[in-house]
Amino acid sequence: MRKRACIVRQDYFPEDLLVYREAEALQEAGFEVDVICLSSSQQPREEIINDIHIHRLPLQRKKRGIIRYLFEYFAFFLLVAFKLTVLHLQQPYILIQVNTMPDFLVFATLIPRLLGAKVTLQMYEPMPELWATKFHFPPVIRLLEVIQQASLRYAHAAFTVNQQLKDTLVARGADPAKITVVLNVPQGQFFERYESEPSPSSDGYFTLICHGAIEERYGHDTMLEAIHALKSVIPNIRLRILGKGSYLQEILARIEALDLSDQVQYLGFVPLPQLVEELRRADVGIVAQKSSPYSNLVHTGKMYDYLHFGKPVIASRLRAVNAYFDEASLCYFAPSEPQDLARAIQYLYEHPEARETFARNARQLYERYRWENQKPTYIAVCQALVDQNIRKIS
Repeated sequence: MRKRACIVRQDYFPEDLLVYREAEALQEAGFEVDVICLSSSQQPREEIINDIHIHRLPLQRKKRGIIRYLFEYFAFFLLVAFKLTVLHLQQPYILIQVNTMPDFLVFATLIPRLLGAKVTLQMYEPMPELWATKFHFPPVIRLLEVIQQASLRYAHAAFTVNQQLKDTLVARGADPAKITVVLNVPQGQFFERYESEPSPSSDGYFTLICHGAIEERYGHDTMLEAIHALKSVIPNIRLRILGKGSYLQEILARIEALDLSDQVQYLGFVPLPQLVEELRRADVGIVAQKSSPYSNLVHTGKMYDYLHFGKPVIASRLRAVNAYFDEASLCYFAPSEPQDLARAIQYLYEHPEARETFARNARQLYERYRWENQKPTYIAVCQALVDQNIRKIS
């Protein structure tokens, strides 16, 4: 039997590096890999990249309120259900992985599952907690918890991004034997492809960096308040913000209102080679998530990006992060407290040796957590499901 696998993700590919790392890992394990994802206006609907066959569906992400979210979720579900069924009937998949959100997207695999495909659920984010953070509507949150548990029962196996999220799912009734923790660290090779000779750190500036989604929960406003408090204390301070999201206009207006145009630079969404260069040149990475039911159960990918490049990280003190990184590895501050963030920034500015110590200690933990050490666990789960199928057929 040909080992054909498909990964479904309501995002863009190859920009989603977590999906890319999983696709390449499955390839290395002998799978032929397809990816079903969103389509941007600049991308072809069908494309092959490094032998990964990409099927892009005619839908884009816009993030314009709850109605648009629901439209995108259900439209993508229907498109995936149709596309996946057609592809499976043409050339059957032995393994289908659905990456959340939404959790109910896993049910789009129904026909292939009935025809013998094994289904895994990659839970990058806890959907009930995220919606509780964004929309605050208890009946919907409870419904999402029910859907989450139904999705876990439906899948043959599931992955979560840390032990805290797994514990939460199990406390709601999930089978712990079904869930495997695989940290959401990127594959370092994606960055290494674009690395060159070291460049000057930051051209005389003390440069802070924050990249990724620009959403209210990620604390960009906290960062701006901290920079405002420090601009007369650290004359050469600079914060570079990269990415896009629904909170962008508020942040741009806040930069202007605080008169921070000389200290804060918004670069937009940049291609991977430019992101690599920005990460290499920065002095410190900032992860300023606000405390919420959601943020205390996740690790942000940007944190691992900074650690890959050996940067010290200033991070809000959140339960799931603190469980994996101690006081000696990250420079913590109280979430949503600009003055405490300003204190942490000023401390690292005034103590270069502390920056080196934090970076060194965090790097030691990162070496333990890096994708090369997560990948065998991930592949072992996938291969065990495939072996079950092969034994059943034979």
